[in-house]
Amino acid sequence: MKIQSILLRVFGGCLLVSMSTAMALAQNQIVVRAQMDSAAIMMGDQTTVRLEISQDKGKFVRLPIIQDTLVAGVEVLKISKPDTIDLKNNRIQINNEVLITSFDSGLYYLPPFKYVIDDDTFATQSLSLKVVPMPVDTTHAEYDIKTVDAPPFVLWDYVPAWVIYLLIALLVIAAGIYAYWRWGRKEKVSEAATEEQTIPPYERAIQALHELKDSKLWQQGQEKAYYTTLTEILRVYIDQRFHINAMEMTSTQIIETLRRNEETKAVNQQLRSILEMADFVKFAKMRPLPDDNEQVMRYAETFVEETKPEEKAPESAAENVTPEKTE
Repeated sequence: MKIQSILLRVFGGCLLVSMSTAMALAQNQIVVRAQMDSAAIMMGDQTTVRLEISQDKGKFVRLPIIQDTLVAGVEVLKISKPDTIDLKNNRIQINNEVLITSFDSGLYYLPPFKYVIDDDTFATQSLSLKVVPMPVDTTHAEYDIKTVDAPPFVLWDYVPAWVIYLLIALLVIAAGIYAYWRWGRKEKVSEAATEEQTIPPYERAIQALHELKDSKLWQQGQEKAYYTTLTEILRVYIDQRFHINAMEMTSTQIIETLRRNEETKAVNQQLRSILEMADFVKFAKMRPLPDDNEQVMRYAETFVEETKPEEKAPESAAENVTPEKTE
């Protein structure tokens, strides 16, 4: 019984040591792996080789040294920066990606990628890459990938330089003529406005009435135009003579406003007759008699004459002579 007990203790101790050693080896295990997204590509296409290493934290690892080509015919386009992932239990995983391509068809064997940790080297499995050639239709004749394009038509390429200079000169001359015409027109309008301002309202009204009489509008059956022009002449005169906004007022408002004016009391009734007759013709489409047309013209001339501002009498020469001193 004692011998069996001793054997059991020895066996249990060995088992415990073995389990502890296995756990330690598993904990310190370094795993490297390489895999490719696609093992077969067309010529000129790309694929990615994904590299992984799992190890304990705190260990310094030297990543694989990758040149411009993995093997002859397989080119390296891009190498990503290492990405570290925490796996818990004091372990980490470092990922790395290599973008490759090939322009020659064939089957390529990629050598293992080697990692160095301390003094040990760990290598991934080797990979194979098949590059399939582009399909070529041999039944047709050879032709260019892209046809030759004709240059675009540009008009200025065919226009002589002197024509361009001539056009520029013509534009400058046209701009000068336009500026002169515009400036001269403003000058003439300004002069006309200045000249018109110097003519008294009475003279402008009398002149306009004479021109209306000479036009013989109502004799030609244009009574509406005749009365419209007549009332407009009187409204402008009243506006300038009495400073009343007669152009924006109705006939009734004009009569009521001038009724309170001492200068227009005597002829206010005549102005009322003119405006009422004009309203009948313009709005009621009444056809007045020839005597009515002549009478409103007389009333208009009388109204302007009667409301003409009085001219100041010139001072006599005797008033301007300074009396001599008597000795």
